[in-house]
Amino acid sequence: MKVKLISCTDDAVDLLLFTKNTRLMNDEDAYDKIKDWDDDKKQAELDYMLQTIKSSWEFIDYIFDIRDVTRGFTHQFVRTRQASYAQQSQRTVDMQGFSYSVPEKIAKDEKAKLIYDQTMELINMRYQQLRELGVHAEDARGVLPTNIHTNIVAKFNLRTLHEMAKSRLSPRAQGEYREVFTLMVDEVVKKHPWAKPFLTPKEWSAPSMYKALNK
Repeated sequence: MKVKLISCTDDAVDLLLFTKNTRLMNDEDAYDKIKDWDDDKKQAELDYMLQTIKSSWEFIDYIFDIRDVTRGFTHQFVRTRQASYAQQSQRTVDMQGFSYSVPEKIAKDEKAKLIYDQTMELINMRYQQLRELGVHAEDARGVLPTNIHTNIVAKFNLRTLHEMAKSRLSPRAQGEYREVFTLMVDEVVKKHPWAKPFLTPKEWSAPSMYKALNK
């Protein structure tokens, strides 16, 4: 699998603080004033936001290009409602010679993996035969497996990612979902190191990292 952050809100910290303080300030140049705040003041505001107001988090967007994940994963992934998605279509894309994932427990069992791989080869052969008979991709796709690979582009705001982190980074989360979401968080933190406390599976209790990570 591959996860790449392809776009995000660049002035995220200043925008977070501006939208949070809009209800408290009447200055026409409030945004510019907030941009000039020192790191200590910005950090104090971020720490406060972690414990209270979350509505401003919805102004910060992240767009991910997620590749070579299974259809089984994306069926779960798109259940998150506060998001936007664009997924590779099996209705229009010819899936002959498709790639797929092997579940970890099956991969460790030689006999089980042999049966699994043989089944995938048979499905691919039958799919090809249907296509050669002139069956449209949108109809032939009915024989394709759940663990076939697909690609999806997804956009989330920071608040949605925060809520997802509570469960999707948990050891109890489905393995592929946890792995994909971990990579998503890694991509966000590379771009916005200050965001790490917002993307944890439980309440953040460690010392503030904003200044240290942004030096």
